[in-house]
Amino acid sequence: MREEVELLVKVTEHFPAKINSTLSMAVVKCIKEKLTEAQLSLFRTICFRKLLDMNDLKFSKQLVHHLLLRQIQSPDKSKMWFAIGGKRLWFSIQEFCLITSLECGPNPPELSKEKRDGSSSSFRSSMLNGEVRFINKTLKAMFKAASSDNDEDMVKPASLYFLETVLFGKD
Repeated sequence: MREEVELLVKVTEHFPAKINSTLSMAVVKCIKEKLTEAQLSLFRTICFRKLLDMNDLKFSKQLVHHLLLRQIQSPDKSKMWFAIGGKRLWFSIQEFCLITSLECGPNPPELSKEKRDGSSSSFRSSMLNGEVRFINKTLKAMFKAASSDNDEDMVKPASLYFLETVLFGKD
């Protein structure tokens, strides 16, 4: 006999979905063209390094949607639990790392907060003109226009551009 579980989204509230995604690997090409070899080497030290060499990214939006509709209350906050086929299954950071081959250690390599010449540099003030909110067109334009002798100052906008457009799939 199957154990009854309480779904986070009740069955009566399930809904079909047409999920749109604008995931594009063109951003990777743009990043490779913009960054110098030294900057690409630095980019490869962050968790996205393996994605830099991908030509195509396959993603099943409908599968994720259906999994989320089967999510149950998690006894362990570090895992997402699901009720599938009468069994309880979980997905944690370890499974994410295994599937994506991304390095998900306790702390990513830390980029310095100081420019190499010793002067203080804020990424938000220098690259985003102090803006906290922006649209991806602005982010793309900012990345394409960015220039700095400091490799870290070039990798930061590349990382943000990659995260927003490839991983988050935003236009």
